[in-house]
Amino acid sequence: MIKYNHMLDIAFEVISEKDDGSDITPEQIHLAIAKRLESLAEANEYDLGGAIGICDTYEMEEQV
Repeated sequence: MIKYNHMLDIAFEVISEKDDGSDITPEQIHLAIAKRLESLAEANEYDLGGAIGICDTYEMEEQV
């Protein structure tokens, strides 16, 4: 049976003071992702299309 591996992206936001985002820290990203996942869980919004999208897919090789 053919299986597919899908890479998903989740929309979230980080606010910074530089227009290129170069001042965004790993901690800010971590907190923003955690906050977004919590809000999605509270709203039970896990459908593809809104805040979550498929951005890449590949066919997996059959495993023996």
